[in-house]
Amino acid sequence: MKPVRRIASLLLALLLVLPLANVSFAAKEKGEPVGGNLIKLGTLEDFEKGTLTNTTASASDVSDGAVRLAEGQTDGEYASQIFEVEPFEYLVASWNAEVPAGTYVEVKARAYVDMKKTWTEWLSWGKWSRDVAERGSANTETELAGVDTDIFTVYGSDGETASLVQLKVVLHSDDPSVTPVLEQVAATYKNTLEGQAIQPSLAYSLYDGQLPEKVEPNCPAISQMVREPSIADVICSATTICTLLNAHGEDLLPEQVALLCYDSNYEGFGNWPFSVAVAGMFGYDAYVQYADFDLLRNELANGNPVGLSVRYSSSQNGSYPYLENGAANNTAGHLITITGYETIDGVEYFYSSDAAAGSDAGCLRRYRADQLDAAWSGRIAYIVHGKQNPSATAIETIEANLVPVAGEADTYRLDTDAVELNSRFRANKLKSAGAGIACLTIDGHDAVADAEKLPVLLKANRMFKYSVSYNPEGTLNFSPERLMGAAEPGETWTFRLYVMTNDGKYIETSLDVTKPAAEETPAPTEAPAATPEAAPAATEEPVAPAAAKDGNGGATAAIIAVAVVLIGAAYLFFRRKKSGR
Repeated sequence: MKPVRRIASLLLALLLVLPLANVSFAAKEKGEPVGGNLIKLGTLEDFEKGTLTNTTASASDVSDGAVRLAEGQTDGEYASQIFEVEPFEYLVASWNAEVPAGTYVEVKARAYVDMKKTWTEWLSWGKWSRDVAERGSANTETELAGVDTDIFTVYGSDGETASLVQLKVVLHSDDPSVTPVLEQVAATYKNTLEGQAIQPSLAYSLYDGQLPEKVEPNCPAISQMVREPSIADVICSATTICTLLNAHGEDLLPEQVALLCYDSNYEGFGNWPFSVAVAGMFGYDAYVQYADFDLLRNELANGNPVGLSVRYSSSQNGSYPYLENGAANNTAGHLITITGYETIDGVEYFYSSDAAAGSDAGCLRRYRADQLDAAWSGRIAYIVHGKQNPSATAIETIEANLVPVAGEADTYRLDTDAVELNSRFRANKLKSAGAGIACLTIDGHDAVADAEKLPVLLKANRMFKYSVSYNPEGTLNFSPERLMGAAEPGETWTFRLYVMTNDGKYIETSLDVTKPAAEETPAPTEAPAATPEAAPAATEEPVAPAAAKDGNGGATAAIIAVAVVLIGAAYLFFRRKKSGR
């Protein structure tokens, strides 16, 4: 009986210890089945299936559904139902939300890891806000999973995957009378394990089961490399979103998008969910999705250019997959816009607007599909569909005039207090709310090279000048005279100033400047005719003064000379005699 008692005692001890252990095993719950690789929630029906805490869901004429803070609340949550999906390793969330000043939304997810038979903790993608200091990703790591900027990864080396997902969105406002508005939350996921790939979900059905053989590129081309010099080489993601939005009818500058999508924790512009969230602020159905070429062709055939995250080398001996005719030399991470496709002589090509080119026209590229396939190995795509809310915008346009400061050359001010153009304006553009970028164009003198090659000409396709400096007292400096070097005297040029802030304010104003006429040198005039009385006597060249000729001066000089000679002779006579010579 002793062995039996010993076993019973061990079992009893184990039962007592298990509740205290930091391990929990949860029975796998039933979830709502989802086909494909995309969860997308944006209707009143979707939101009402979840749990609303201090929040309400409603629909309107411009929205199929949205979640807001309940009246008088400053904090609330929406938690979705649980979804049953195909096993995945990686997941990326994205969202569309309005975030007025003083508000934010924070998207989280948890997943059920099958091999561990338990849920992960809630993991966050950070706070999405207009305040650049608060807007930032939240890198989090736990034993089972972690989020690194934009990717939720199920940890493990034994083929660990998750097959249940739940999403949560936190809504916050500093002011109970103002609320953020969640309009859509989405999640896409993929599995790279052999034989476990997940087929991407298509947003559109095919045209009678077939796609057109060719989609002509008809999309804006915008180079990131000619933008604000301090950020030009790192805003490919923002420039791609700008290109996608402009293709749908907006007229934005890449800097406007860049200032709004900057991630203060990541300290960069390439956060995928943040980038598409900017498109959502303009009222578009925008999300991140793991995609394939079928999805890409499907979107293009329906009039939607697509952003792709790629890495490539434009030379065959480069560090990354070779992409012939690539706009960048070597890039470990880059966003490009795909605008069309075509098969030529049996080879499929995709047309691209690649922002890494040195000019707008240079962005227009054609890439082989097989090479693009290798460059696009991560399969991340930016999807932007038509505008859902016609009045939505992330930009607050402010009317202002540019006024010369009296008594100070090349110094100007804006007649508004909405934007403070002090010496910290540009320096703090990525740190302090309300700071940003200013630049200039000159009407009629701002054409970019090869403009005739561009499919469409927009505001971004002008030649911008960033030679604006700022003063502590809130004025700015630029030199029209220097910029008008080619102007004719008396010619008037129109200077256009653009001011963009990291919280969405925008000023576009102009100033007419006339180049001063050259100072005229007075023509020589003839002297008045001389009269006999007025005419001065002619003078000759100067000569040595003549000897004075007054009275007996000549005779006196002769007598003195003779006396000097006689005295000298007497002196010599007596000296010789004395010396014996």
